[in-house]
Amino acid sequence: MIGRNRRGNRQANMKARIGIATAVLVGGSAVGVAAVAAASHGPATTTSATSAGFALNFHHRISEQAALASALNTWGSSHQQSFTTLAQMQSMRTFTQVWHHRTQFAAQRGIVVLATRHFLLVKSANGALHLWWLNGATKFANVGNTAMGMTAMTGSTTVAQAAMVANNMQPAAVTMAGSTAVVNQMAAPVAKPTTVTVSTGNVTITITITSTTATVTQPVTTPTVVATPTATPTVTPTVAATPTATATVSATPTAKPTVTPTATPTLVPVPTPTMTATQSTFTATRGIQRGDLVFVAGVRVHGFLIAKLVLFAAPTTVTPTPTPTVTPTVTVTPTAIPTGVQPSSTSSFSGSKS
Repeated sequence: MIGRNRRGNRQANMKARIGIATAVLVGGSAVGVAAVAAASHGPATTTSATSAGFALNFHHRISEQAALASALNTWGSSHQQSFTTLAQMQSMRTFTQVWHHRTQFAAQRGIVVLATRHFLLVKSANGALHLWWLNGATKFANVGNTAMGMTAMTGSTTVAQAAMVANNMQPAAVTMAGSTAVVNQMAAPVAKPTTVTVSTGNVTITITITSTTATVTQPVTTPTVVATPTATPTVTPTVAATPTATATVSATPTAKPTVTPTATPTLVPVPTPTMTATQSTFTATRGIQRGDLVFVAGVRVHGFLIAKLVLFAAPTTVTPTPTPTVTPTVTVTPTAIPTGVQPSSTSSFSGSKS
């Protein structure tokens, strides 16, 4: 009887484990674990469900080129699969670019310095700035409430767990931006105008950021064709005949035609007036704005970084832990009055009575 009970308990435990594993594989997140936990052990809180979701520790075993190519290719069919692939990509904290077949992929983790309709300016933890061009095919995802998305954005299960379970974005700020001071600097109004010059492809862009506005100046150079008029070939025949009495004809040979070759058109680059655009410093583009933590993946074409996928989250809690201060406390103990003894008081008055 005892042996039967043991086998029954062992089978029940095995079924529970299989159920949890199946839920994780099907759900792909902490939701499946929470459902099984609620069915087996009663209601599960949000914290325990989220904690259970991080029981699977991702190993960075997928190469950068394979992970980027796969994640961008599967985004249209499964966001979850793309998140999982990026979470298992080899550790990359700042910026990388790799070749896969004939495509040069690139990726960057950092903080948004400026977001416009046409590009994102991103600063990594090492201070490197890169400008990513946006187009209609660029995909955006706010992963602030997604455990798998947060892991894919930060590249760290530990950092994502701190953000999702403890609501602590400080580790994410340090990982992505370098420090909480940088994040707080991006969130606060600019103390004095800052000018940044970025070269992308064959274009140099100057960005001036103030406390309220950001001005983008982009010189445009258009090649203008300056052609020399075509020369017309000229032929000058010369014939001179002198008759003599002996009927002998003397003729000067015809001169060869003189041909002037056609001039080749010359391309002279003539700079046109610069193109300037002004917007608010904290303008949001597809939900992302200055100060957000971001992971950008895309390709490099002719020197230009083209963003294909943008994962971002707002650093809601990045306040550094304050140093505790000790405040001395003064305790006053009142003097006890024995029972039955009335306190005596003496009053005095001086001056004239009115």
